[in-house]
Amino acid sequence: MAHYAFLVPARAGHCLSVVGLACELVNRGHRITVISGPEIAPLLHEFKLPLCEFTERVTLTLWERFSCPIFRCIGARFAAGPRASLRAKSEDLLQRMPQILEDLNVDGVVADQIIPAAGTVAERFDLPFVTFCSALPWNMDASVPPMFTEWRHKSGVPARLRNRAGHAGWGWCLRPSLQAINRYRRKWDLRPFSRIDDVYSPLAQISQLFPEFDFPRAAAPPCFHRVGSLGAGRPCNTAGFPWERLDGRPLIFASLGTIPHRGNRAVYARVAAACAGLDAQLVLARGKWADQNDGSENSHDYPGDPLVVDFAPQPALLERAALLITHAGLNTALEGLSRGVPMVALPRATDQPGVAARIVYSGVGLSASFRKCAAPELRRMVERVLREESFRRRARELQTAMQAAGGVPRAAEIVEQALTTRRPVLRP
Repeated sequence: MAHYAFLVPARAGHCLSVVGLACELVNRGHRITVISGPEIAPLLHEFKLPLCEFTERVTLTLWERFSCPIFRCIGARFAAGPRASLRAKSEDLLQRMPQILEDLNVDGVVADQIIPAAGTVAERFDLPFVTFCSALPWNMDASVPPMFTEWRHKSGVPARLRNRAGHAGWGWCLRPSLQAINRYRRKWDLRPFSRIDDVYSPLAQISQLFPEFDFPRAAAPPCFHRVGSLGAGRPCNTAGFPWERLDGRPLIFASLGTIPHRGNRAVYARVAAACAGLDAQLVLARGKWADQNDGSENSHDYPGDPLVVDFAPQPALLERAALLITHAGLNTALEGLSRGVPMVALPRATDQPGVAARIVYSGVGLSASFRKCAAPELRRMVERVLREESFRRRARELQTAMQAAGGVPRAAEIVEQALTTRRPVLRP
């Protein structure tokens, strides 16, 4: 059978959302090599997937080094940082990845959407490629707010103008990456791209969203497929968790993801204070990959004596949970929906505001500010979601809808068809 390369960022969330698809293709007889950083080697080892190590080398230009502090001073670091980083990573990939693909001798490529240069490297060797959206899609669509905003979905001219302005800002962030990609495309006698959406696969683009957990899209490409979570059914290692400390009360599970952040500790305290005194038990997970955690925290540091752990077997706990308090990472939100659990979202950055907006839009939960939400406000939301049956009923409806979207089997079919036939796989 075929040998496929998976280009994945060295982040736990992006890797966890793709291993299910990779394993399904292995079960269908294909050979898979994951190209990513060494940080995800232990995770891939659990799934018996080989890793070709590719450590990113981010080299900023003199202007980027000078401009980033300026943007930080005026409160726009969120724009300057990604703009410089994405450009540098694209240059690095375009320089070094061709030799890696040539050495691996693969038949096709599956690349995460946040690696915009991946498709160009595949085209250089006349390899078919599929774009995989492990996070919210980056596609420019004026009917949908940009993924980094918490804007509500609205129709009408004002909303479309607002969305266009937001997408234009995101396009400004990606412009240096597009320019770098086009320099190499001209060098390799490939047709230059006119817009950033051209870098994504014309054969198939696969998203972990599903229609009931997304805004209505008017301009999605014909090859854009929303198949639901690809990681919700992953195996879960429950060893090491103190199950004996669960006391039988309704379970509230709180997780702020696997990326360490210095602001997490204050939010953990607010979450604990909001849940203290409720007829429920709080389990608070600090994130297995959060290496910056110093281990000094324990349940006695927070009100209400919650169960605080570095690592929690999230899927197994969600099976028991009455409520999920989340940073609105897409994988965590989808794992909650796969078990019919309503949510309270505290989005922090990147696409998390967009995920939180979909949590509210779909009726499965509520959302508040990560930085500004005080414990009393958070408590009112927690009590409301626990009390009102409509949130749990809607979460169960989306659980059924996500199962119908196809998940891993459907994604594997799309990848096989696209990479084998080299023809676009269109939505029904």
